[in-house]
Amino acid sequence: MTFSEAASVFGDKLAITYDDPDHSADEHRVVTCGLSEEGRLLVVSHTDRGNKTRIISSRLMTKRERQIYEED
Repeated sequence: MTFSEAASVFGDKLAITYDDPDHSADEHRVVTCGLSEEGRLLVVSHTDRGNKTRIISSRLMTKRERQIYEED
């Protein structure tokens, strides 16, 4: 997937965002699960630096993550 597709998840009004304290002691990390502009369900790990959002990684949702997203 492209960076642009991963970033498009932030435009999903139904996206689920939660803190991810387990993956960094140095910075505040957040995970957003949502629908990309390509129609794929993605998980995007990111952090805020100043006034910018830095994407750390992205991947397709697992079956369980899709179920949680679709239930909400």
